[in-house]
Amino acid sequence: MERWQFIQSPTGEWYWVCSDVISHRTRTSTATFKTESQCIVDARDHGYQKSTSPGPRAKAKRIPGYRRSSGAWK
Repeated sequence: MERWQFIQSPTGEWYWVCSDVISHRTRTSTATFKTESQCIVDARDHGYQKSTSPGPRAKAKRIPGYRRSSGAWK
């Protein structure tokens, strides 16, 4: 089972992260996107399938102080 997250950076750009059942990051988007919708389309191209089970959709995260481009904390 995989867990997909759609994250908005402090600069407003979106990216996705896919993790395995023990929360090890297995894949991440190689680009950032201006909208969440664009990000989801790219994730689908990489294996994301919207859950068919009922339940709330995971909310996007903002990671304060994290720079996506450099992969480092401020």
